[in-house]
Amino acid sequence: MISENLSRLSRRKFLRNSAYVASGLAASTAISACNASTTSSPSQSPTQSKVQDTLYIYGWATYVDNEEILKDFTAETGIKIVGDSYDSNEVMLAKLQASSGKSNYSAIYPSDYMVTQMIAPGLLAKVDKTKIPNLSNLDRSFVKNAYDPENVYSVPISWGTTGIAYNVKAVQKSIGSEPKDWSYLWEHKEQLKGKLTLLNDVREVMAMALHTLKYDYNSTDAAQIKQAFEKLQELKPSVASFETDAWRDRLIAGDLAVAMAFSGDGLSVARQNPDVKYIIPESGASIWTDTIAIPKDAPNTEAAYIWINYLLRPEVAAKVSNSNSFGTTNKSAIDRIAPDLKNIAAWSPTQESIDKGGRLVKLDPAILQIYESYWTKLTST
Repeated sequence: MISENLSRLSRRKFLRNSAYVASGLAASTAISACNASTTSSPSQSPTQSKVQDTLYIYGWATYVDNEEILKDFTAETGIKIVGDSYDSNEVMLAKLQASSGKSNYSAIYPSDYMVTQMIAPGLLAKVDKTKIPNLSNLDRSFVKNAYDPENVYSVPISWGTTGIAYNVKAVQKSIGSEPKDWSYLWEHKEQLKGKLTLLNDVREVMAMALHTLKYDYNSTDAAQIKQAFEKLQELKPSVASFETDAWRDRLIAGDLAVAMAFSGDGLSVARQNPDVKYIIPESGASIWTDTIAIPKDAPNTEAAYIWINYLLRPEVAAKVSNSNSFGTTNKSAIDRIAPDLKNIAAWSPTQESIDKGGRLVKLDPAILQIYESYWTKLTST
């Protein structure tokens, strides 16, 4: 049976300043828990004197609002978790920059391109791998990456795609066919009026438009970026809203026909309701990796290391993936993934499908400003 959390959690669900504080044991519990084996507990952890009993984390709702994982961690270690969530990397970055490195957060969840963007200005601490023995459970393909080679500043936790979620009955009724690629949105824009949502994410939406024009996902050409904006303007009359999560219930009900979605969200809804499907477009999709990192000058780094090491246990990594429907970076967790999830083709894309897609990368501030300017025009007019 799919966990009740499945209908509630979403990678990008925005719960501004929502906090969940896991009830805990005495802080002394943390030390006894940390002396167990590396694959079954957060082992080789720092001494009690260095560990504060409350860990503040900041990330996508799926990572900071999973009560089962948080409660289990607290019960074992005595470390309470307080989690705040955001709906975009840019919101997280702005908040940390505004704090001038003095935020309370000791663990954050930037996506791949944002890791690169945060390294240059020195916003992230280097990872002390001696404190994370469960790193050995990672699939090496996620260690050899371009955004943070050898994971000097971040640890990959989950991965997925940005594709299309749709209600089969709704598209069959209004259009008569099911989507296979992004071009479907433009080909049937008249029938989709008021029944389509796009993500509230400038980089993802602009990248999708650039891709449909056969340009690079990360184009720095001002003319190409303008063309992507104009392409989206053509679609704008059909867009009911730009939203990252609130489309879910309306798609299930059939009030929406199609939603641009992150794979974890799309697959979670599809697992709940057989009328909903999530696909990776034939021409390719954005591929992303979510990581966990420690901010520079974090106040409770030792507890953060205990938390990261805990998340890298195979059984815990599998619980996370089974709950939020993301792909796992943990090679030792694959055998524990729920069959109903593992058997969905879009959960584990073929290499051919991955090769057709691309990853978002860090862009220079001047280029980002061009993107933001067009995004403001697109979403406010």
